[in-house]
Amino acid sequence: MELREYIKIIFKHWKAFWLIVILATVGTYLFTKMQPQAYLASTTLTVNKSSVLKQSQVNYYLFDNYYNVQSSGLFSQIVTSWFESPAVVKEIYTEAGVTLPEVSQGKLAKIFKAVRAEPATINVSYVGSDKVEAEKLVDAAADIMQEKTNEMGKSDRESVYDIVRFAPIVTDSTPNILLSTIIGLIAGIIFGIIVALGINYFKAGKKS
Repeated sequence: MELREYIKIIFKHWKAFWLIVILATVGTYLFTKMQPQAYLASTTLTVNKSSVLKQSQVNYYLFDNYYNVQSSGLFSQIVTSWFESPAVVKEIYTEAGVTLPEVSQGKLAKIFKAVRAEPATINVSYVGSDKVEAEKLVDAAADIMQEKTNEMGKSDRESVYDIVRFAPIVTDSTPNILLSTIIGLIAGIIFGIIVALGINYFKAGKKS
């Protein structure tokens, strides 16, 4: 089937085609416009193990603190898992002075997104409707991680780790209305063509 034949079919069923296009475009616009203001706050945490010995203090090679780096990497897995603990999330909110949302523990465990990168780096992010609160929560998260780390160090003085943080950054993550509407328009055109072709196919089948 040639292109002009497809165009003829679309013009033949233009009502269905334009109905789909309008519904998709307007629906996408309204849905995007109704989305609440959202801010993305993020920071990066690096886990460092305090070295008991320095190369200058011993006469044998310490392999550039290779084992400390490996230990930090393993401990960063523990730190990452803390973000999935509702109890820890509650402590973060308390530290930030922000009211804890009344949601299930399962949802509390998903409030913060912590992604571990090799060897001992953790990228932490949070999405919220209040810019100031978002920054406070991400900053408080780093404080709580260090507090938990210090608590573990009290029972084992050879396992002392430091959590090095980067300054939090907060950006507007609200969906772009114009871009979303254009995407909705394109999707409506594609789906409208499919519907027009489908109507034509079934009508032709009935006639035969």
